[in-house]
Amino acid sequence: MKWTNKCNESFLNQKNINNIDNDAKFCIYGAGKLGGDLYKTLKHYDMFFCFIDNNHSIQEKGYKNEAVISENEYFKKEIKYPVIICASDKNTLLIESDLKNRGLIHNKNYYICREFTDKLLPIIAYKFFNETFMSLSQICVTERCTLRCKKCAHGCYNVPITKDDMTLEQVKKSADIFFSKVDYIQEFVLIGGEPLLYKYLTDAVEYIGSKYRNQMSVFSITSNGTITPSKDLLEKCKEYGVLFRISNYSGTISKLELQYEKLRKLFITNNVEFRISRKEHEWMDYGFDYYKRECDNEQLINVFDACGTPCHEIRENKFYYCVMARSVADNLSVNVGKEDYLDFEKLSGDNWRRELLEFIMGYSEKGYLDMCRYCHGAESYEYPIPAAEQL
Repeated sequence: MKWTNKCNESFLNQKNINNIDNDAKFCIYGAGKLGGDLYKTLKHYDMFFCFIDNNHSIQEKGYKNEAVISENEYFKKEIKYPVIICASDKNTLLIESDLKNRGLIHNKNYYICREFTDKLLPIIAYKFFNETFMSLSQICVTERCTLRCKKCAHGCYNVPITKDDMTLEQVKKSADIFFSKVDYIQEFVLIGGEPLLYKYLTDAVEYIGSKYRNQMSVFSITSNGTITPSKDLLEKCKEYGVLFRISNYSGTISKLELQYEKLRKLFITNNVEFRISRKEHEWMDYGFDYYKRECDNEQLINVFDACGTPCHEIRENKFYYCVMARSVADNLSVNVGKEDYLDFEKLSGDNWRRELLEFIMGYSEKGYLDMCRYCHGAESYEYPIPAAEQL
């Protein structure tokens, strides 16, 4: 979206906000990992009421030391707080269908977790708590990788193993500037390339964890699992509650199956939280290496708005709306988009929170990123490719 009334855009009055006030409470439907991630954020804003889950065992034990009720119990209550569905894509569809059949209305009586954290909670935090909230941001500590995946969404296959990484001082500066402007974030990620190639990763975890852990619900490292983390790194991850997210490419690279099992045992032994994804068989081809969209600026705004990626990146003072747009432009030497960022050091005055909120919601001077011209955007789903196929 293109700024037409900067720091005074009208989205604060959208319908799905009008029925929420500063005393709002929400029920999390799904007493599992996704629900647990959101739980900490809702507790931060004192907006949590209870968990809903139809698993009798979980109801008896509770979750996160909180009550867990069944869906039927929820509908028996006189006051029915809005529900946020935190489940897998498949289960979300089933739960949503059930809630609709029982009379609940989307974006009024119930919300989908990703929609809630990406588009609604930033507004709630600003409007009622005068805080800046965002769902996801990352520091790309290295562009180097241990794999050479065709169609890598960051273009890392084109990065020589000798390329310089971010210095530790740059990583520290990135975190310092970011958390000086962002009060709370759903998930803050250290990524690559392959972040375990970064020789200062343990130091980065120690620095960020010791200073800013209370401003995040989830602090994570996203890895392809090809490198076994050191004892020092595991200790710091345990100390600061860092989640290891392991992308599962064993469907394409079969030898990784044994490595993932080794990592599973290692994380359990060291009491480090981890999630190894299901085997990834299919990726999307964003088209960065061959595509160029022939269209005018208004059409590019539509492309940008339809995409709405939540994958932001902080790089020293530069806050990029799309981490892939920045990394691909650098790694594939696409000489566009060098100025497509919000300068956190220039955010000042009485309205800086509003300016940042509008940027998070997708507003900018142009209304699009230059790299949108080289990306299939929301249509990337129409271009499936094998996952992690090696060059």
